[in-house]
Amino acid sequence: MLFLRCYAKVTDWIFELFNQAPAADYRFLPVFTYGFWVAVGFFSAATLATLEMRRRERMGLLPGEEKETTIGEAPKPSETAFYFAFGFLIFFKLVGMVVYQPLLSTYQLSLSNYMLSLTHGSWIAGILGGAAFAYYFHSSKKKEQLPKPEVRKIKVYPSDNMGDLVVIAAVLGILGAVLFNFFESTQSFDSFLQDPVGFITSGLSVYGGLICAGAGFWLYARKKKIPYGHFFDSIAPGFMLANGIGRLGCQTAGDGDWGIVNLAPKPGWLPQWMWSSSYEHNIINEGELIPNCIEEHCYRLAEPVYPTPIYEFIMCAAVFLILWSLRKKLTTMPGMVFALFMVLIGIQRFAIEQWRAVSDRELYHVFGMALKQSELISVILFVIGTAFTVYLWNHYKKLSRT
Repeated sequence: MLFLRCYAKVTDWIFELFNQAPAADYRFLPVFTYGFWVAVGFFSAATLATLEMRRRERMGLLPGEEKETTIGEAPKPSETAFYFAFGFLIFFKLVGMVVYQPLLSTYQLSLSNYMLSLTHGSWIAGILGGAAFAYYFHSSKKKEQLPKPEVRKIKVYPSDNMGDLVVIAAVLGILGAVLFNFFESTQSFDSFLQDPVGFITSGLSVYGGLICAGAGFWLYARKKKIPYGHFFDSIAPGFMLANGIGRLGCQTAGDGDWGIVNLAPKPGWLPQWMWSSSYEHNIINEGELIPNCIEEHCYRLAEPVYPTPIYEFIMCAAVFLILWSLRKKLTTMPGMVFALFMVLIGIQRFAIEQWRAVSDRELYHVFGMALKQSELISVILFVIGTAFTVYLWNHYKKLSRT
């Protein structure tokens, strides 16, 4: 079971799943568990946002931008050669990892030397893969080829630029998450300097990522003249689900984002992994040594704690379902879904913070209360979201009467 212990890398879990069979040992690949779940979250959010944007685009609520493009051109030999080289390189190295797995898994051949080598790989797979890429590109261009290429105006809709939005979310999201983590914990800066990759592949500040990525989205929408209300309403539900999926990475990696000590007896109807966990083999090596352990991460918590990342995933999934179910009903009230999103994420995060074990964080003293950064931002989001919801509701009600 994936949640019974921690796995720093997905390949660690695969190795364990196949009973540590030598042929299944791909632990040399740096596929970090936390990063894997974050990537799944990004993909899920992008897919859901695209679906919702296209629905609103069909309704004429998200207008497209006209651009000139040349269509009907014949495939160029240089482009076909590029696709062959691209496909060759991917399949040459990926399939080659299977061929050279015995050497890579025993570290007789390092991964860096393998990737830089011009001879290590699968030549047959490379040639077949390159040919498949080149053929697909060439045949696709042939189908669209016209007797004479034409310059036409086409409409490019926001959903067509989802790649740009993913880049904005990834770059600004990670930078914001790291930055806000520095603000919340002075020790995190030292951890970042000691191990930048390990720091980024473990827990980060969700709110930092949300705020900075949101600012990037706002600037993008302003530049492209995209209606803010419909734009952010399309993005909000998917972000909520992505946040929950990312918490599964916190749980499976054991990055320190766990709850307070839980020594209470487990209810009979609840599985152990949902009640308390010692986070064995956690990626930050927290706790006490596990006897006879020979793995890279051999620590577990001295006392079991609440597995709060699992609870947060459930809460985020519930909020996502609420927003997703309301999105069609609130289509005529642009901005309302996003306003509710701010209210619900504020409630969700403030609630889970009461269970989380975070003792090394800076506290903010507001109105006589000592609040963690995430609690303070939760309160602010809740207040702004509530005010925004009331304002929009009254605004659209007045419009309906006129």
